[in-house]
Amino acid sequence: MEKSLDLSTVFTNTEKKLLCLEVNPPYGVDCSSIFKRLDKDLGDLDFFNVTDSALARMKMSGFMFAAELKKRYSIEPLVNLSCRDRNLIAIQGDLLGSWMQGIKSVIALTGDAVSIGDDPDRKGVFEVNSVGLLNVINKLNSGFSVVDKKLRGAPNITAGVVVNPNAKNYKAEIKKLQRKKDAGAVYALSQPVFDIESSVNFFKEASLVGLPIFIGLLPIKNAKGAMAINKIPGITLSQSLLENAESNPEADLQDLSMDLCLEIARANSEYVCGYHVISGAYPSLGLELLKSVGSLQ
Repeated sequence: MEKSLDLSTVFTNTEKKLLCLEVNPPYGVDCSSIFKRLDKDLGDLDFFNVTDSALARMKMSGFMFAAELKKRYSIEPLVNLSCRDRNLIAIQGDLLGSWMQGIKSVIALTGDAVSIGDDPDRKGVFEVNSVGLLNVINKLNSGFSVVDKKLRGAPNITAGVVVNPNAKNYKAEIKKLQRKKDAGAVYALSQPVFDIESSVNFFKEASLVGLPIFIGLLPIKNAKGAMAINKIPGITLSQSLLENAESNPEADLQDLSMDLCLEIARANSEYVCGYHVISGAYPSLGLELLKSVGSLQ
């Protein structure tokens, strides 16, 4: 992907489905095991999605890690920014600094509650939510800070958002997606989906918003992993996966899960701009799925 390319035009390219791979920064400063996996073969990968202390569990700065990924692989990172951990002073500073480091796109997140993380006694900030963060990005792009002081050079950040097809009230979720688009979002990444029928219902209607969406696909290795994933807020496993996991705690679900991910990708192909492969606890399995969905082109 050319460095000079305007990202806002990439997501509406209908020639092929875009491929995005979630990569979590390390818990520490040693990135060697992550790079060793990624060095093998990334195929036709278009984007990395770099998380920001997901599930309120501390990790290396997503912006710093993303800059290193881009330098190493020449693949554009889409970097999550959570409103949970920063006030507006820090948010603006991080956005400007990330632009200087070559980060062109930021995904505006409200952020997971601190209470579900590994240090629940910390305090969340939440000065703004995801829509408020989109407004901050727009303001900086216009050449001014949130207090209307002129910047010495403005960024041109392409804003992304997340959408949850597993929401109990999916029509309300689609209305929220429309509000995010109206606030300046250019594309969306979805939470992982595990049910074919409900996902088609959601993405068919969500596509009418007119915002390019990457459908989230998360492969699962075994029953233990399935039960752990099912406890994550905002994620709902399919009945078939749950039944297999509950009936046999030692079950190997890899083949079933991979086949399901591919079926979901095919069923929703006409409604999405690409596939967001979420590696979770099994990054090698994520890379395998990435190759499989890439072959659906």
